[in-house]
Amino acid sequence: MRISADGYINLQDQRRVRTPGSYDQTVEPLPETEALSFLLSHSFRGHRRIVRALTIAERKRMRMATWADSVAERMALMHRVWRAITESAPSPATPGQAELIQVVQFEHWAYPIYLDGDYTRVIPLGGVSVTEIPEGILLRLDGLVSV
Repeated sequence: MRISADGYINLQDQRRVRTPGSYDQTVEPLPETEALSFLLSHSFRGHRRIVRALTIAERKRMRMATWADSVAERMALMHRVWRAITESAPSPATPGQAELIQVVQFEHWAYPIYLDGDYTRVIPLGGVSVTEIPEGILLRLDGLVSV
C-alpha cells in the first residue's frame, strides 16, 4: 500500500490490506459460564429451546458481542449464536401467560427458560441456584438440558 505525500491512500494499489474483524484468530473465547449467562440475559423473538452447548467459535462471537459498539451489532452476533444452538418450539398453550419449557443447568446455576408472549426469555433474569428449583418442576420438564 502506498500513501501519497498528501496523506491519502492510493486505491489503485492492488495489494490487499487486512483490517481487524471477527476473523481475527487472537480473540479469546468467553469462559463458558460467562458466555451462557450473557446470552441468556437477553430475550429473543420467537419460541425456541436450547439443544446443544456453545462451541469455541460461538464463545468467540460472544466475546465480540461484549465489545460491540452498537446494540444492533451486539444483537446480530448474539442472534446468530442463539439460532445455532436452539431449535423451534411449539407455541405456548395459553398465550397470555409465560410457559416454562426448559431448565438449562450449568454447574450450580439453573436458567428457567419461558415462552413469554412472542419472546423466549429466562425468568427470573440471570438464573437461580439449582437448589432453588423445586424437584417437581425438574421431573415434569421434558427439556432439561445440561450444558
